[in-house]
Amino acid sequence: MSEDCGFTLAVDNVFAAVAGWPLSWYGATYSLGFAGLALWLLAWRRGGWSAREALGFAILAAALILLGGRAVEVTVYEWAFYRAHPQLIPAVWLGGMATHGLLLGGVAACLVQARRSRRRLLEVTDTLAPAAALFLGIGRLGNFLEGGVVGTETTVPWSVRLPSITGCRHPVALYDGLKNLLLVPVLALLLRRRPAGTGTATGAFLVLYGGLRFAIDQVRDYESVLWGQGPGQWLNLATAALGLVVLIGWRNARPAPPRIAPAAPIGLVRPVVLLVLVLLPLLIPTSWTQVHLRELREQRGVAPPAPG
Repeated sequence: MSEDCGFTLAVDNVFAAVAGWPLSWYGATYSLGFAGLALWLLAWRRGGWSAREALGFAILAAALILLGGRAVEVTVYEWAFYRAHPQLIPAVWLGGMATHGLLLGGVAACLVQARRSRRRLLEVTDTLAPAAALFLGIGRLGNFLEGGVVGTETTVPWSVRLPSITGCRHPVALYDGLKNLLLVPVLALLLRRRPAGTGTATGAFLVLYGGLRFAIDQVRDYESVLWGQGPGQWLNLATAALGLVVLIGWRNARPAPPRIAPAAPIGLVRPVVLLVLVLLPLLIPTSWTQVHLRELREQRGVAPPAPG
């Protein structure tokens, strides 16, 4: 196959260092996503979310999204590695976050929020569907910059050469990121036409996210295999199937009644805690654990990345 790639990725994933800790563009996309989530809730007044409630949920979601992303990466994608190195499970600064785990963490946050705010679950998930698509779209940009999501070899003019990877590759992370960003206006329009509580935005998000990603991931070179397929493909199908269940099972659901956001002081604790959770992901360097990824690429005869 020709080695004349469309372009070469030469972006250093590390953009700064603080007290010896490198800060990554990959982690920065999480930071932007969490900040975007808070801003969406502060700006979206139709659901009656007060500023206090919006910041409280942003804190809850950020914490559970990080836990979910880490848990799925460890147990589904890299269990063989972490079974041999259990002491590294908490070491997020070595990398290792899974997109479907981020979704599960987000769902868990919605369940908690629905219970404590006495809202229907679909009211919460419908409201957050556009923000979720935005978060995942920005995250895929981080995947591209850190070179952790690898496409199959190709001769298309827009192919990319990734650091430490042989051949010209499909920029599959950009494909998926663009897909996610295009979902944002679609879901926002659905939310205006079918208000929160009907399940329309939630079901559409799950179907479009999972179904379109399944198609896009046909040109992804998964680093691991589960039952003959990349592990993410099974999760993509399950996500789309769940979306169909929501669209069909709740097709006659009624919108949530209008709410007026109560006036409540924000205080200082919530903004400070949210700021910490927004900055924390800057320490996460990659979607795969760096040590494990280096081992996998050495086994495949690919030179590991140069230090730094």
